[in-house]
Amino acid sequence: MKQVINDNRVKLTLRGLGIIIILAGLLLLAPKAYGAFPEKPIKVVVYTGPGGLIDISARKFAGIASKYVDVNFVVENKPGAGGIVALKKVIQAPADGYNLYACTKSNIAKFVQVGGEGYLDALHWTAMLMADPECVITNRQMDIHEWPDLVENALAVPGEQTWVGPAAGGLDHVTALKIWDKYGMDAKWIPFKSGGKALAALLGEQGLAYVGNPRDALGNPDLFIAAVSAPERLEAFPEVPTFTELGMPGLENEFMWRGFALKQGTPQEVIDWYDDLFKKVTADEDWKTFWSKGGLDVTYVAEPEFSRLVAEDAEVFEYYLKKSDILPGDAVGFLAKLAIGSQFTIFAILLVLVWLSSSYVVYRSGYSALLGRFMVIGFFLLVSILFLVQSMNFPSSSAVGPAAVPRLWITMLIPLNLLLMIRTFRKNEAASESGPRVDIVLSFIGFLVAYLLLMQIFGYFLSTFVFILAGLYYLGYRNTRNSLIISGTWILFSYIVFYKTLYVPLPLGSLFQNLF
Repeated sequence: MKQVINDNRVKLTLRGLGIIIILAGLLLLAPKAYGAFPEKPIKVVVYTGPGGLIDISARKFAGIASKYVDVNFVVENKPGAGGIVALKKVIQAPADGYNLYACTKSNIAKFVQVGGEGYLDALHWTAMLMADPECVITNRQMDIHEWPDLVENALAVPGEQTWVGPAAGGLDHVTALKIWDKYGMDAKWIPFKSGGKALAALLGEQGLAYVGNPRDALGNPDLFIAAVSAPERLEAFPEVPTFTELGMPGLENEFMWRGFALKQGTPQEVIDWYDDLFKKVTADEDWKTFWSKGGLDVTYVAEPEFSRLVAEDAEVFEYYLKKSDILPGDAVGFLAKLAIGSQFTIFAILLVLVWLSSSYVVYRSGYSALLGRFMVIGFFLLVSILFLVQSMNFPSSSAVGPAAVPRLWITMLIPLNLLLMIRTFRKNEAASESGPRVDIVLSFIGFLVAYLLLMQIFGYFLSTFVFILAGLYYLGYRNTRNSLIISGTWILFSYIVFYKTLYVPLPLGSLFQNLF
């Protein structure tokens, strides 16, 4: 009799889960109506804090654009994770053109580092507006600051010369790697949190060279531009020689581009509106005069040429990041290959199918009392394996890198879950009436599926708050005040620690995206 009741509960739970999934899917797939563009302010999402060159570019663009269109541009700074926080802000919003991603070539390096080739496809590369040539800057007060002397010193003491710049694996680092390859140099790259800190280290004689852009040297007489990557000398810096003049052709086209991207799927009429605006801004005399002082080439490159350039940049970054061991090379293990792109998705689906099939076999074998415990342990085992596979794609250029801590925890969880599963079958620990019930386990799986689906609409904060309250109530906890305190405390903790401090891109949901 009890078995029949449990079976009925299982059927009802699965039926309810199916209804929830269907309703959530309908909400997610509901078409959105678009009116004439633009009907409201446009957000220019910047991946750095205020004051960076891309931030200055976005604000200058907003000011110039206001001459030609009657719309407010709001610059919103979303720093964190090398541009991924800002990117998530854009791609989680509707593809309606009201979130414009201010991007640079450095973002491509970050996307490649984290295995985010899908990020490239998630964006419509709408406009490249400028090309800022790369250069090598030295400290005029040091004995070695002319380019020939720098090369001679590097060849004389292989592996000893130090160069400074922003994060390892970024554009400036890759440019340095290209220069070293061309000259047969072997030097060390010392990364700093920002270009400003790296320049301070150069002035403090902690390195011999800095890779950046010519305008980085403006305003400081101690900074000396030793060589610039350009086809010919820059009008703003006529005294600076090019690499070609210094006897090394092939380094005349290294530059930092800056531009804008929209979410893929943005309506063509919106893209055409931006195309017309970008052309007007590029031709504006105030825009050209402002940037010419720093030696920049103000050029508008639209899609698809911009997309082609981005794809080429991604290939170059991948090559040099593998060569410098920041990314695993081509001869990577099976798990590392599984962690990339569609392979990981297929592997995850197969694991879920194995888990569900195993659970069904346990149920049909007469171990229904064990099913609840088996599904819970199997679920955590499945998640642990997926996390382990995903961590294989983390940068691993050092003994203790980003992958070390998650792998440590995961490799502990997997054997513990296996041990629990073995003990469950050997000792029949779940056979008692007090053991886990199938309907409770399936209900929580249903809650979790609904929670993940509804999070896309209502966002992490509201969905998690309701999920915790519903979970506590379902478990029989009826103290409303304490339940609210527990849920609210976790949401506050998530907001302060994850969202604001660590810049974890928690989903805001389509209903509340524009409020943040």
